[in-house]
Amino acid sequence: RMQGATRGWNEEERGMRRATMLSLLQLVRISCLMLSTTSIASSAEGRVLHAWIQPRLNVCGGTLSRRGSHVCSLRQVAAKTRSSNCLSMIASDPSVKGVQVPPAQRESLPVRYYDTTLRDGAQGEGISLSCDDKLRIASRLHRFGVDYIEGGWPGSNPKDAEFFERAKVELPPAAWDKVAAFGSTRYKNVKVEDDKQVKMLVDSGARVVTLVGKSWDLHVDQVLETSREENLAMIFDTVSYLKSLGREVMLDAEHFFDGYSANPEYAMSCLDAAVNAGVDWLVLCDTNGGSLPWDIEELTREVVTRFPTTNVGIHCHNDQGMAVANSLAAVKGGARVIQGTVNGYGERTGNANAMSILPTLSLAMKEDCTIGLDHLKGITSLSRYVDEQANQPNNPHAAYVGSMSFATQACFPSGNDRDTARIRFDGSEVGNDLLSTVPGPSKSGNIETGKQVLPEAMIKSLRKYADDVEINRSAEKIMQIVRSLDQKGYFFEGADASVDLMLRRSLSAYKPPFEILDYNVIVWDDGPSQYGNFGQARATVKLRVGQETVNRYVIKELRKLGDLASDAANLAVLAAKMAQGDEAKGTEILEVAEGNGPVNALGKALVKALLPLFSSLEFVELRDYKVRILDNEAATAAVPRVMIEFQDTQLGKRWTTASADSNIISASFNALVDGVEYHLEHRHLDQDDSSF
Repeated sequence: RMQGATRGWNEEERGMRRATMLSLLQLVRISCLMLSTTSIASSAEGRVLHAWIQPRLNVCGGTLSRRGSHVCSLRQVAAKTRSSNCLSMIASDPSVKGVQVPPAQRESLPVRYYDTTLRDGAQGEGISLSCDDKLRIASRLHRFGVDYIEGGWPGSNPKDAEFFERAKVELPPAAWDKVAAFGSTRYKNVKVEDDKQVKMLVDSGARVVTLVGKSWDLHVDQVLETSREENLAMIFDTVSYLKSLGREVMLDAEHFFDGYSANPEYAMSCLDAAVNAGVDWLVLCDTNGGSLPWDIEELTREVVTRFPTTNVGIHCHNDQGMAVANSLAAVKGGARVIQGTVNGYGERTGNANAMSILPTLSLAMKEDCTIGLDHLKGITSLSRYVDEQANQPNNPHAAYVGSMSFATQACFPSGNDRDTARIRFDGSEVGNDLLSTVPGPSKSGNIETGKQVLPEAMIKSLRKYADDVEINRSAEKIMQIVRSLDQKGYFFEGADASVDLMLRRSLSAYKPPFEILDYNVIVWDDGPSQYGNFGQARATVKLRVGQETVNRYVIKELRKLGDLASDAANLAVLAAKMAQGDEAKGTEILEVAEGNGPVNALGKALVKALLPLFSSLEFVELRDYKVRILDNEAATAAVPRVMIEFQDTQLGKRWTTASADSNIISASFNALVDGVEYHLEHRHLDQDDSSF
């Protein structure tokens, strides 16, 4: 009919109008194509089509209806393919601005791991991490290879603020670069530049900032008590402000799955606000832990489809025991970052357990991950190390990292303890094998004991006491002892100094710098301690020091005294000391000290006895003291294990010792003695004799 109406027009007008009609026909064809694809107007392609078609239909007074705001799964692959040619044409139109067309095939990114042990994990029942604990764990997480380390919320408490101040100085630059600061979007009706909490995020100096934003309209209405439009503005303003400062920004869409179930349109609009502001990561949070894997996978895929140029992540809680399964399902749906905690620490029933997720991704799902097979060889060690720092018992039945993980018997035993038909993975792949206590590739010059590798620096220091054959034999023996103790729960993760001394003491030529002969402690109370009158203790320590050490001390003092006649009496005393010493037995020293408790008094007496002979002890401080009960069911007969961390304030070195005994005072004193002996042995290796 249109063509018939043009019969009376001249040829030039006819050509112009024919071109116009063809354009309109092509426009209608595109519109029909878009409407034939279910909810495609909500996808990235649909937004591009909408942006291009709407102004053209407006010319004719028409409108384009977007059929719902939630995302479909776009299973109609053929329909999506038919639209690709149109998208290429539209993308080149200068009237379409601010819209990115996805590439024909999105480049696959490896799955990254974002660790939130230091914040979410620290909220677990019975877990209290000091700032020193958090710094040690952060350093270990960096060495393990995690991509992001959430340090805490700088604006929430002084401990987290202290962490960021110290981390930027004490952590290696590469580790500090991974630290993320956690916070929230700006406060309602406040300019983002004036928001104190946002300012603390910026002042933390962290390169990465993770923002929690409301995506459930219920929380916007009843918790924030603001309009839904203001919440969208809070998300947009905060993200865009931090991006303008050069930060990498993640949005944790809190309660996203609940919010989407209640109001899909609004939940998606919250993500839209962040994407329009330039957010780097959209992290979908199952904050209540109430979602199921198939729902997680489907909705994650929909979000990935809707925002093809923005990376998507997942954050799950374990209220239904589904956190690991939900996290893995999200990866199947296209998530490229997983948030989790070491050993599943977290409030209520915990967070997604990275110790299960990371091995499953690489070993079972064969996913491309930044934490690959080489890193996984250290995951059991990491699990136990963090348990020690958090003063938590290691779960022997934990998947992959538990001591029983690769030791259970088959329902129908074949008679072979290592029946490979029933062992899906080898424990050595996750560093949980009887022969792989210390993971990592061997280096030239290292001694290998089975799969055990001794660091070159340790080998060098041991050669003064034995040859390589004896070192190798002793190392195998000690590692067998350590593994046997591990099976009983006496883990030595984080107590490297004690293992080092066990190895040295097994060498025939090693002589400790001192020997404890006996000790005793008297404790008394001035009154009920609950009223502020704390107990007191008096400790007596008797020890023996080698005569060579005493002679060296005397010579040093003689050099100080010189030929001063006034010091003749002192010279006589020193000479008498040298004469009294038995070259074979050494010199005995007895000292007494008081403290506010038995361990404090013992530590003072020990240092008091040794300080005149070893002046470097002046710089040794006790940084941390932890006690853990190994067998709770034994009640008052339980065996406590003590861990003590020391620091040499002059050299900046730290070391940790551990000891277990049915007597907590004995366990504590043994750990103290180990710490002092380790310092003297390694200080002597690092410094010349004059330092003593």
